[in-house]
Amino acid sequence: MNIKLTKFSKENLHQNLNRLLNAFESKGMNVEGSLLPPIPEIELRERCSWFPGDLPNEIVALYEWRGGQEKDTWESEFPFWFRDNSFCSIARAEFEYKSMMESYGKYQPDHDMLKYSFPIAAFNGGWYVIPTRRHNLNSVLKRPVISVHQDIDIYFYTIEKMVETCAEWVEHDNYSPDGLYPESVEMQIWRKHNPAIFS
Repeated sequence: MNIKLTKFSKENLHQNLNRLLNAFESKGMNVEGSLLPPIPEIELRERCSWFPGDLPNEIVALYEWRGGQEKDTWESEFPFWFRDNSFCSIARAEFEYKSMMESYGKYQPDHDMLKYSFPIAAFNGGWYVIPTRRHNLNSVLKRPVISVHQDIDIYFYTIEKMVETCAEWVEHDNYSPDGLYPESVEMQIWRKHNPAIFS
């Protein structure tokens, strides 16, 4: 797989997170009101002492932007979605991590990978996680966003690619709170930012 990625940029991630937020707001979805304040790195690492891995720059930068979604998805009128999973607060990430490890984490071939994967988003028994150590899915992609739901697959090359993809989905004229349809339009945008995904 011939994949060329640029070096991670916190500034680029924050710019695209703001773009995604503005896209939601432009559709009348008040996601700003559901988000917690940013978390400084030192505080973040203290609050994530339950996680066995070392938080990489991608996760630190995400929570330096906002502290996740204040309420559970079911309790939020306008969740901050990354496609079909919503942005986890640190408290919710801890809960979701334990839930993931008690289910998918019991399968031995995936145990170590999931043990050191941080859930940044979740919904209804599914998770988007970022591996903080080596993973067994694609050696070219160091920090992909991995979907854990029924199967375990790479959904986005990086967190930056995830946010860029989500922003373009939400900006599309066809987007509604139910998602982007037809699915062919969603997939076209998905592969624009993650060209060899699912191939």
